[in-house]
Amino acid sequence: MNKKWSVHLTVEERSELERVVKKGKSPARVIRRAQSLLFAAEGKTDNEISSLLRCSEPSVYSTRRAHCEHGLKRALNEKARSGRPEKLVGKSKAHLIALACSEPPEGRACWTMQLLADRCISLELVDSITKDTVRRILKKTKLNRGK
Repeated sequence: MNKKWSVHLTVEERSELERVVKKGKSPARVIRRAQSLLFAAEGKTDNEISSLLRCSEPSVYSTRRAHCEHGLKRALNEKARSGRPEKLVGKSKAHLIALACSEPPEGRACWTMQLLADRCISLELVDSITKDTVRRILKKTKLNRGK
C-alpha cells in the first residue's frame, strides 16, 4: 500500500462509488476507477488492485493520487483536454464549403482535396492546411460532391 496516497473514504463517498459500480451505466474507465478506490480503501496494494482489475499499476496509482489531491469527482473523471484549435472556423470554413460547391478550376473535372487545400492557402484563409483536414471538414457537412 502506498502510504503517501492512502485512500480514506467517507460514508457518502463509499456509497457513491458503490452506486457507480453496481449501476454499471458509467463509462468503463469510471467504473474501473471507482473499483480501484474501493479496493484501495480496503488496504489492497496497487499491485493487487491492478491484478484484480486487469489494468496497469500507474493507472491505479494516479487514481489514488487524484483522489487524495483533488477529491472523488476528479479521481473518477478525466480533466478536460484542450486539444488543438480548428484550422478553419466560421467564415473561413463557410468559404471552403462554398469553394467546394463552385465550378472547379479550368481544365479540371472536379475539385480534389489537394486543390481545395491549395486554394485555401492562396486565398489566405489559413497559413497551412492538409488535404485530410479539408476532407474532414467537408465530410462533416455531408456535402455530396458526386462524380
